[in-house]
Amino acid sequence: MENDDKFYELVELYRNPEHYGKLRKYNYSEAGYSPSCGDKFSVYLDVENGIVKDASFDGKGCVISTVSLSKLCSYLIGKPLKEVKEMELKDIKNLLGIEDISISRVKCATVGLDTVKKIYKEIDSS
Repeated sequence: MENDDKFYELVELYRNPEHYGKLRKYNYSEAGYSPSCGDKFSVYLDVENGIVKDASFDGKGCVISTVSLSKLCSYLIGKPLKEVKEMELKDIKNLLGIEDISISRVKCATVGLDTVKKIYKEIDSS
């Protein structure tokens, strides 16, 4: 029953993702793509003094990629962007509340994280 509840929670978040849509005010954006499913997203961040003030995304993708982006945006708001540097698949699994992601879906789960890491590298190198 608990797995059914988690499944319905994730599907509902896919249907109505939080943080979906382009921010009115942002200073960083990056496009992300996962060829395994054809997931294609853009991430928008408003970062001040290294802190993520707001985050959003838009685009189209599968349930896993959409939900992981939604959860990642929620997680990042109010935190130092540098936290993303150390994040990996296990952290995305924790945000999603699921332990197993098939190998064919790993890229779907991490497309948002990879995209935010590109933004971090851009900021860190400037």
